[in-house]
Amino acid sequence: MKFGEKYTNYWASAVNKSVDGTVIAGINEAKFFLQYLGIEKHHRVLDLGCSFGRMCEVLSIYSDHICGIEPDPFAVEKARLQRYEEVHQGSAEATGFEKNSFDFVFCWAVFDVVEHIKGLTEINRILKSDGKLLLTGKNNNYHSDDALAFRAEKNAYLKDFPNRFTNLDAALKDFKTLGFKLDKLFLFPRRGDFGLMNFSEHGDDVDCEYIGYEYLILCHKVADQDVHVAPNENLDGEFSNTATKIAIQRGYAGAKELFESIGID
Repeated sequence: MKFGEKYTNYWASAVNKSVDGTVIAGINEAKFFLQYLGIEKHHRVLDLGCSFGRMCEVLSIYSDHICGIEPDPFAVEKARLQRYEEVHQGSAEATGFEKNSFDFVFCWAVFDVVEHIKGLTEINRILKSDGKLLLTGKNNNYHSDDALAFRAEKNAYLKDFPNRFTNLDAALKDFKTLGFKLDKLFLFPRRGDFGLMNFSEHGDDVDCEYIGYEYLILCHKVADQDVHVAPNENLDGEFSNTATKIAIQRGYAGAKELFESIGID
């Protein structure tokens, strides 16, 4: 599915009421985590993947200089009705902003539709030195008995919705190469836990195996990306490791074949 009016309208309805009854993390949850960043009114903040502007209200509490970037032209026009300083059509992989443009990048419920290496490379480019990033995404290693997570992954694939899972262990190990230092990691064990604020908090120990459905990362730019060291190419994938393992256990070649055998429910 391409990013367009159909996807934006679907997303707008989903954040108000999820199809499986889980609570979608929104403004109140964002406020809690934004407190960690120390944003001041003069700081320049990018709402990366701003969609129709649902997070402009909360970001405007902290800064008078909020910009937005969004690939869907329909959503861009909606977002321009909000209190953004400017909103551009573009992608996380190619924002069009100049190097060192922002003090903070806010990437909320967006990274699972972004090519991870290209996206992090672009974020590094547009962040100032010591600039901070708040990033949420889906981990490819969730609990095998998380039926809601499995169903959400299956239905997203069958409905042709964009969906990328992060190899969180590999990503955290590559952060230095990508020019970032991890400050905090919040891991939400099961689908729905983010909206309920049920999480575990971790520091900068990147040698753990992280199991959980969603994550939130707070990090900061320590250097320009090291172009002489290639980051891990397997930072993200269309299917989770969990669904792939379940498929193989059931005798299927992979998650795609298992999902298609079950169908949408």
